[in-house]
Amino acid sequence: MKDIKKAIDILRDFSKQEILIIFNTIMESVHSDKKKTELYDCPYCSGKKVIRYGKKHGKQRFLCKECHKTYITTTNTVMSMSHQSKAIWDAMIDDTINGNALSYSEERLKISHQVAFNMRHKILLELESITSANPKMLEDVSELDETFVLECYKGKQLPDSVERPARKHGAKAQKRGISNEYVCICTGAQRKSKVIIKAVNRAKPSTEEVAKVFKDHIADGTLLLTDGLRSYSILETLADCSIKNVENEKTSFYNLNTVNNLHSVIKKQYEFYRGVATKYINRYCALFEYMYRKTDISIRAIKDGMLRPGSTIRYSISDVKRYGLTII
Repeated sequence: MKDIKKAIDILRDFSKQEILIIFNTIMESVHSDKKKTELYDCPYCSGKKVIRYGKKHGKQRFLCKECHKTYITTTNTVMSMSHQSKAIWDAMIDDTINGNALSYSEERLKISHQVAFNMRHKILLELESITSANPKMLEDVSELDETFVLECYKGKQLPDSVERPARKHGAKAQKRGISNEYVCICTGAQRKSKVIIKAVNRAKPSTEEVAKVFKDHIADGTLLLTDGLRSYSILETLADCSIKNVENEKTSFYNLNTVNNLHSVIKKQYEFYRGVATKYINRYCALFEYMYRKTDISIRAIKDGMLRPGSTIRYSISDVKRYGLTII
């Protein structure tokens, strides 16, 4: 009774309009479970003749009258084979794209480390898949350069083939300069627009490796600015573009400020994560692309794409450990 009286006293300080909003919010919450689940197009044939077909594992099941297959609300989404709710996945996508630490997500969402790890990497796999399905084309004025991060075997013992002692997070390389202890991340940044980030090698990239990263990603007529690395000359044979070495030009227009800023973002996030296992580096490169141009991205659109039935590839726990690993 005391709690009720206290609540009434508090409500007396609110206007009629504010009380109405509170009432409607409570009633909406009460009746939310009674609302019918949205009908989704068939994830197998994209058919629209769909009916509700009971429940499966506590989730709404649907029947497609065109292909006669059944599916549930998590079929072919990142939530496939997961026990976590859509709200948890929604929050994990937010944490991933915002660059939050895994430990932060574990504590905030009250889930175990392994569950958080599997969820994050399913999201990263999907981001990498989206990047591959929608290749970017660098145009106008674009800057090319590479940045280097230390190789990392985070989460596992150092292989016998590695001729160095294990190092703690934050330690420096044993060798001076650029050596095979570093992973090279090739980057391209169109000014005020698209970016490409991909790791294919150690130390400086060869012409073959540059071609592997940027082939079919350079539009005709593009002006490419570089630091003079000879490997980039191969791009003039792959597209009708021109290459300028900024070190030979004297005007302020010729600079690598955009791509250097991109490098700062990558390194800052890499250090925040206290390293990223090298075998997963290109999954994180896809994430770095989204993080860098976050203002141009609708996070809501990304969520809808990942959480709507039939929108994604079905990734299993086995895929998290083995699918699309970067071997350098």
